[in-house]
Amino acid sequence: MNVLEKILEEIEEKFKTADAEKFDCEELCDVEDWYDSGYIDGQLSAYEKCMDIIRSHMGDGKDTNVPSNEGWIPVEERLPEDERMVLVTCQTKKGIRSTNRAYYDGAFWHGSGSMSSVTAWQPLPEPYKED
Repeated sequence: MNVLEKILEEIEEKFKTADAEKFDCEELCDVEDWYDSGYIDGQLSAYEKCMDIIRSHMGDGKDTNVPSNEGWIPVEERLPEDERMVLVTCQTKKGIRSTNRAYYDGAFWHGSGSMSSVTAWQPLPEPYKED
């Protein structure tokens, strides 16, 4: 579980606690109860906003363990134009996906492992540069 998921769980637990407290004071009879109700509504609103912010950083609420397709270029769309080293995603018949380094020579992929099932590629990042 990643850090954002842990934080979200903790906020959701606080939300549930505040929500339960709100239902305990449904029949309000004095000023203190009215104040407490408004305070709890404020808490609930704050917790909802926190959860929305965290979910916005989790990829639209989708499973964060699912890799992002950002930066990947499907081989059906286009292939690398030169024989430079790139990252490739390969898929086996069993559906297992892996990421490898490879290059395309205009006809075949060359790299470690099976290169017959390359589904997408992306350029390698720029090398580290010291300050």
